[in-house]
Amino acid sequence: MFSSSLLLVTALAGVHSFAFASAAEAPIITPAPSPTIVKRQGVAGGSGTPILSTLHYAYTDLPYQVYPFQVLRGPQFGFNQCNSTTLGQNSNCQTLVFNGPDDFCLWGSPDTNGLIGNVEAKVVAWCTKPYHGTRLIPPGAITGLQWTKTSGYIQAVGFINNTGIGLDPTDSGGELDPHGADLQGNPLGGVVYSNGTTDSDGHTLTQVFNWNTFVGGNQFCFKACYNSVSSPDYCENRYDLVGCSYNMPSAAKDGEFTECDGDVQEVVGLYTSNGQTLTWSMPDPLTTTPPYTPVIPASSNCKTFQSTDLFLAAPTSSGASASAATGKAGASSSKSGNSAAASTTGTTSSAAPAIRVPFAGFLSVGLFAVLGGALVL
Repeated sequence: MFSSSLLLVTALAGVHSFAFASAAEAPIITPAPSPTIVKRQGVAGGSGTPILSTLHYAYTDLPYQVYPFQVLRGPQFGFNQCNSTTLGQNSNCQTLVFNGPDDFCLWGSPDTNGLIGNVEAKVVAWCTKPYHGTRLIPPGAITGLQWTKTSGYIQAVGFINNTGIGLDPTDSGGELDPHGADLQGNPLGGVVYSNGTTDSDGHTLTQVFNWNTFVGGNQFCFKACYNSVSSPDYCENRYDLVGCSYNMPSAAKDGEFTECDGDVQEVVGLYTSNGQTLTWSMPDPLTTTPPYTPVIPASSNCKTFQSTDLFLAAPTSSGASASAATGKAGASSSKSGNSAAASTTGTTSSAAPAIRVPFAGFLSVGLFAVLGGALVL
């Protein structure tokens, strides 16, 4: 996280979504067939209630909906078969792509003035590039980014105007992951793919089974853990009240765009005191700060970019072209308490990274303010 006071789980307020596509451009999708209604259970995993994180699909073999089951909080709100026909600001695509600093998505609200605590089960993908059949993050909405690749995960930490992904400007945000209290995930049916993890060959979009993210408060962090690394769990999602600064400590700065190699972070909740390794368990509700300060992992081989090197603007009404991003949004991000305790190191480059195009068919073109709101698990 960037500030020790970021993104706890306050989820109260409203926002303006950007609307670049007209109603005529809304995705036309054939509704999924009505699933068989099964007996409700308290937690997914019973008969007819699969655990979301155990549902694995090749990207080219995704069903229309990963979680169409009418149980617990189901069925799923959006869909997973996303392509050029579903591209636009009305898309309800719930397949998120997380490739690299020039090509990634975040979960955001499908509603205007969305509150993350209200829409956690139905958030949709908002992406930086028009390749994935999703909504587009508007140019200038992302005002800072540090992308880090480690031996255990890839991670993005940055600054974004809430409105760029449909959230209310005052929403402090919350945490999302493929588990949730009932194991149906938030979003329910949401899946993540990447060609930037060590599980991929660098081109093929490969499903990420374990990930977590915080978004809101004009900031975000997103981590995709490698399937090949099962221990320790760098995508632990039990510490959702302490935000990015503890779950994904980084040197991200508003106004800077960097890509780095990095060391893996210390396991969340573990810390050393007087030569002893101790474990802190997060209380709920959170009434005091954790007894340790998170360590920002060392980084190296950093490259610095302009936002225009990384992000394309939303496509025109035809969905076939995009203009350059402006680099700064009209409204400034909140900088209250933002911390960048360690500066990045390494070489600087103005050259843009190679654009990662996973599927040619898609180229149609905190101190802790837990003051209220639902716990986002």
